[in-house]
Amino acid sequence: MSDKKYIPFDFTPEIMQQIVESREIPVHFYNREGQILIYKKVDATEQEIDRLLRFVQLGIYYDQDDGEKLGIKEPARDVPEGLTDTKLLTQEVARDLANETKDLFSTLKRTAITSVQARRTSERLSKVFQDFETQPDSMTGLVNIIELMKEGDNAYEVELATKRTVVAMAMKTRGMLAQNFREQARHTDSVNVLMMSALMCDIGYAKMKMPLESNIATKEMNYIKNHPIMSYLLLAHEGAIDPRIKRNILVHHRPMRDGNGKTNNYPDLQFIRTKLTEILEQYSRFPEKKSVCDDIRMQLKLLQQDIPYDEDAAILCLASEFASLTSQVPWRKPFSPRRAVQMIINNSFFTYPDRIVREFLDYVAISLCDNQKILREGDFIVMASRSQTGRTFFEVGQITHSTRYQSRPGIDRIATVDPVIETSPKIRFARFDLKTLKPDPRFAHFELSQDDSRHIVYAIDPNYDEELFNELMKLVKNRYRVR
Repeated sequence: MSDKKYIPFDFTPEIMQQIVESREIPVHFYNREGQILIYKKVDATEQEIDRLLRFVQLGIYYDQDDGEKLGIKEPARDVPEGLTDTKLLTQEVARDLANETKDLFSTLKRTAITSVQARRTSERLSKVFQDFETQPDSMTGLVNIIELMKEGDNAYEVELATKRTVVAMAMKTRGMLAQNFREQARHTDSVNVLMMSALMCDIGYAKMKMPLESNIATKEMNYIKNHPIMSYLLLAHEGAIDPRIKRNILVHHRPMRDGNGKTNNYPDLQFIRTKLTEILEQYSRFPEKKSVCDDIRMQLKLLQQDIPYDEDAAILCLASEFASLTSQVPWRKPFSPRRAVQMIINNSFFTYPDRIVREFLDYVAISLCDNQKILREGDFIVMASRSQTGRTFFEVGQITHSTRYQSRPGIDRIATVDPVIETSPKIRFARFDLKTLKPDPRFAHFELSQDDSRHIVYAIDPNYDEELFNELMKLVKNRYRVR
């Protein structure tokens, strides 16, 4: 067994230009297991350099001792500037939060939640938040919940709720502090409301028979989409639970504002109102249901409010997706945190407001991925931009540089392309139509930190988008050729 240390080779245009101009592959390149994929060679052919370019995008490693030969002065761990490797969560915090979640779900399977349990849960979440926020590196350290949850033997719903609660807490806290929110009492209150919402928004599953396979029929999907209402009804009777928590639960899969075209929002807002009204009429005949009826009236009133940007609903929805993708389910293994973030980006156009995606990428995503960039130099991305006439265009770009603020890289535009959109079981980009790929020979450069008209909607991964990736490599490879 070799004691060599292999480090991922982080593509930069400067290093690749040096290799192309010298026509020399200066070191061996390896796979994850230490097997040589590309041999070092003087007078490398064009085909050999093309092969290296391809492997770089797929993921390739170099021997730490060879770092200087590649012009990499510090081959050690590359933490993005401004971030730290401080782990913000302890095993004890993760275990206590998981146990609280387990107790809550166990209670709900047998009986209704009580005011005593609701207050106890709220107090425990407040302590988790205080421990997180009071750390010096709370804005820059690792949100290491994925690593910690691997240590426990928790049921899927417990793992999901625990991860979702921590991710939502980090998003809310860092988002507010980044905006210089200084009213500490309101800050603490709003974070606690969100954390309680995150812990409880899927408790309706405890009373539902969930499918155990990946191929879910339309009828089953419609059944699943009713879980926000079921979750709410399990809490409606308890006055000790803040009305804002209950409202968040009802709308936590409705982050997009109605009227913005087709979205993945569910359930339909009119359906929620109709269902609650029907339950209200049914329960009004029973005096013992007065507390539930009063709460339903309150929720119907809250649902009438027009909120242009519903931050809590967006955070809950995104945190739920990340937690689900990184957890094992009967039909698949968990995705890596980095791949989960890629999938969230790729799902974002029809699912999330642009603002919440930007805040997630800029303040939380890297910290969930062990300080590894999701969008790296050399990666290909698809951006959406809207014309003055309202038409949306999709542009393919290659990242020239990226920082901890992942939504704002520098990019060179390579081409425009049209997506192929599927609508079932949800709206998504199925692929991109290569017949519509129109190169931009100028390779126009944009800094997304100074350009609000474009936002990233798709991260191209050669392992999942091989055909598109290969076409884009053909467009850019001549940029590295010596003329």
